[in-house]
Amino acid sequence: MTSEPSHSKLEFAALTDVGQVRRQNEDAIAFSEGCAGCGFALLADGMGGHLAGEVASNMAVTIIQQALEQTLLRQANICSAPAEARQHLHGWIRDAIILANIRILQTAHSQIGCRGMGTTLVLALQYENTLSVAHVGDSRLYLLRGRILQQLTRDHSLLQEQITAGLIKPEQAALSNSRNIITRALGVGPLVEIELHDHDVQPGDIALLCSDGLTEMVSDSQIADLLHANRFSLPHACAQLVACANAYGGQDNISVVLMKIRENHD
Repeated sequence: MTSEPSHSKLEFAALTDVGQVRRQNEDAIAFSEGCAGCGFALLADGMGGHLAGEVASNMAVTIIQQALEQTLLRQANICSAPAEARQHLHGWIRDAIILANIRILQTAHSQIGCRGMGTTLVLALQYENTLSVAHVGDSRLYLLRGRILQQLTRDHSLLQEQITAGLIKPEQAALSNSRNIITRALGVGPLVEIELHDHDVQPGDIALLCSDGLTEMVSDSQIADLLHANRFSLPHACAQLVACANAYGGQDNISVVLMKIRENHD
């Protein structure tokens, strides 16, 4: 799954894999060059009973992508004031995620096979020199600048809460049996708590959206090395990241979406 050549400020590539252990892939990914000067990418990691996690993640990605694209299509020009533009974009992102949450919850209540399903979500939207990041759950977004990889999201998980409270150390968390317990998800309740923040970006930056099937298997330093080594070929970078996670056991579905700010664009 790669982007077509274009004059967009962004370059995309994405890949999802079932891994070495799971029978089905409950991750879902998408990206869009959008319009009104925006482009975005999103990733969801589903959870639930037989096939239900796959339903939830695909619903989240499809609904949010369609809602954002339809909204952006109506905007010939978002606005000239940066603060006002960010306010509009944040509102549209929140509205799209809330809509997905409602639809997933309705489906979970109306279809027996979907009871208890839910999904994480991480979304990145670029406008001018700003990256707006929204997330729910433990799917992550990293930013590579040069050789430096920075995690821009903080997991909504029991372990992260314990780390933040000083109850355990990060190295202890890596050995815990509670690594997969998340504290926020789409589709599990009528209200969804969305974390949304902005980050400055510059030409050459690469944003990585990924499910925990990557981060549970591959260290941040290895991710940084692979991204930097393959920074001029995003499809190859995706393939290398997934292959590395599989080589270390592939205990879960593995999904990555890369979004690069082009260094030269028309």
